[in-house]
Amino acid sequence: MRVERWWLLPAVAALCVVRAPGSEDELVPPLRQFILDTVKGGAASSELPPPFGRVRVLSGNDEGLVVQQSDGGKLDLKWTQLAAKDIYKLGRGLLQEGDVEGHLKVARLAIKLGLGEEMDKALERLELAKPQAYSQIERVRSLIGPQEPPPKAAPAARPDGKPNDAGSKPPDAGVAQKAAGGDSGRGVNQEGRKLPPLPQIAQPVLFDTPEADAILAAMQVFPPSNPWNEDISKHAVHPNSATIIASIGAGRRIGWNSDMGFVLVPPNQPKVGVKLTTYSGESDKGPYPMPDNAPVEGWPMCGGPLDNIQRNGDGDRHVIVVDPCSSMLYEFYMGRKTDAGWEAANEATCTQASNKTRPYGWTSSDAAGLPIFPSVARYDECERGMVEHALRVTVRRTRKAYVWPATHYASRNTSPDVPAMGQRLRLKADVDVSKMPKHAQAIAKAMKKYGMFVADNGMAWLISVAPDKRITGLDALRTLKGSDFEVVETTPPEQVPGAK
Repeated sequence: MRVERWWLLPAVAALCVVRAPGSEDELVPPLRQFILDTVKGGAASSELPPPFGRVRVLSGNDEGLVVQQSDGGKLDLKWTQLAAKDIYKLGRGLLQEGDVEGHLKVARLAIKLGLGEEMDKALERLELAKPQAYSQIERVRSLIGPQEPPPKAAPAARPDGKPNDAGSKPPDAGVAQKAAGGDSGRGVNQEGRKLPPLPQIAQPVLFDTPEADAILAAMQVFPPSNPWNEDISKHAVHPNSATIIASIGAGRRIGWNSDMGFVLVPPNQPKVGVKLTTYSGESDKGPYPMPDNAPVEGWPMCGGPLDNIQRNGDGDRHVIVVDPCSSMLYEFYMGRKTDAGWEAANEATCTQASNKTRPYGWTSSDAAGLPIFPSVARYDECERGMVEHALRVTVRRTRKAYVWPATHYASRNTSPDVPAMGQRLRLKADVDVSKMPKHAQAIAKAMKKYGMFVADNGMAWLISVAPDKRITGLDALRTLKGSDFEVVETTPPEQVPGAK
């Protein structure tokens, strides 16, 4: 009989915050402790190699375990009788089938022990059982096997066949830089819309308010020359476009997630420390201007008090903090508030006044290494009738490659017939969107002019929209399907001012 073991997750979490490879001496004791914590809730069954076989773990201590074998006999099993691989196998057998968080944490330990391949099929089954957690699972699966760690990964080739340049430096979180050519701060954005003065911000402002609308209408999110703001309506079609679109799903309807909320903070917002865990080595260091009312991905559409959502729940749990006065952006992956303060798996800081990207090989709050905030369809722009930037889109399968401005991949698939991270998709010019409701049409028009970046692994053809109840009529987007889109050639970084 299996026992409920949800209460074990904190114990496993404490074991898995180190990202650098560890020795068996460092990693075996946490696995032992995980097993001991498990059997405190009652006997549980797992598998050991011959001659032990299937056993029922009855109790344990620092010396070893008391197990019951299949013939009913009890055995005092010393830890010294088990190799690291045996202890891992025993611990893995104690995980519940649908326990996403537990599987991922044990998988990270397995990878550090060099046993990731043995966890691969379990994670693959988990993907099928828990499709809502696909992005998290695929990030961990991409670390399994002989591939080099992401920071050392070679960037994908550009459409012209030349390699992307490497060696970008992390953004300077203290200075908002202007892009080369002085195209930032002119008062007119890439749409030719005159930007009003930025309103004074005295306290944190949530995204779904009239106060936020006024601030956002005055913001220049990245320079007009930035890829997010680039008019790609005339770009050439990628030679492998039809095959790549087919791999995503030519007959699948377009959808959206009302998921990516954010908070706008004043320039004097107090900065706090955030504990960085899984991807700390690819994170920008704090402290960060994290307010108490920072929304977590999906809120308020998911229901419930914000404080409860900040602390509980699964998924990617993105947290986005925007400082408009300093043109700074802070994005967190797997953000969670605890009694000890905030923690996150990763944090990516960037200046919205620059065209510089993250260092090649670095992830961000999105698997592609891209920022999320510039891609979110917001109420203020939908209400004006035009989303003024590229969107982000998720797909089921990506390949082990990235195209600038992306900087990271999360796949082991090397097929050129599936999209790379950062692949740019465009709604075909001849698709009629004129009869769509105002907000849906504003998004569809952006798909034609600015396109969409492949940003993460997940359900196919899902874009991100702010979880703002004022945004309406999006069901009309479901009239669009994959075959209405095409893959386009992208502009290389050397043609973008200030990109290097």
